[in-house]
Parts: sequence; structure tokens; C-alpha cells
Amino acid sequence: MKALKVELLIVWLIVAAVVALGEIEVIPNGMVIPNSEMEFKWNTVVILLTVVGIPAALRLFVLNTTKGLRRMNNEEALNAYHVWSAVRMGILCVTAVLGVVAYYVTMNVTGVFCALVALLTTLYCWPTCEKVQAYLEGVNNE
Repeated sequence: MKALKVELLIVWLIVAAVVALGEIEVIPNGMVIPNSEMEFKWNTVVILLTVVGIPAALRLFVLNTTKGLRRMNNEEALNAYHVWSAVRMGILCVTAVLGVVAYYVTMNVTGVFCALVALLTTLYCWPTCEKVQAYLEGVNNE
């Protein structure tokens, strides 16, 4: 469970590093002309990734950690839980990073809002002993 918490904190650190890169202008600030077609495309991609990616990440986790519980022992169940938790964190990380990059490239706050939604979703995914125990009980009861 500590590994899951570390992975979640790594997602936050990656996003913070991208923000730092934007602040020191490694990511070109305002590269896209305001109110242009390119700005529209950047914002559309970020919004679509947020709207599709976050529910997909949460749903994939649920589907893949509950589907074959009857044939898994506790060790296999914990491995499945960890793998799909990492996949979920990866999707949320990509969403947040792309949102931050879109903000710096376009200087439009749409990207920041999408990144914040993804980061707040990671807080929902914070692993607790109760969540893991409920998961293992589901493995044992099915």
C-alpha cells in the first residue's frame, strides 16, 4: 500500500515539475496566438482527454479489479489491484500534464482547470487500508 501512495505522490511531483518547466520557460509560454485555430485545437484535445480520460480511468480500474475475482488468490488480487491502480494513475497523470502544457503553450486557463480536475481525482484514488481490505474481502467472498 505504501507503493500506491508513493506512486500517487510521484504523479503530483511530475505535474509540479511540468509547472516548474513552464515557469522557467522551458515550455514555450504563449507560443500559440490567442483566439486562433491552434488554441482551439489545444483546448479541445485537453477537454476531451479530461472528459473521456478521467471516467475511463476510474471505470477501467473497477472493471479490471472486480471481473475475475473468483479465480484469484489474495496475492494475485493485490497484484491486479496494484497494476490497475498504476494504470489509473498513469491516465490521470497524462491528463494533468497535458493540461499544464496546454496552459503554458496557449496561456488559456482551460488547461489549468482540466489539470486541476485530474489532480483532484487522484485524491479520490488515495489508497487506504479500508479500501484494500474491502477489495480483499470481495476476493474472498466471491
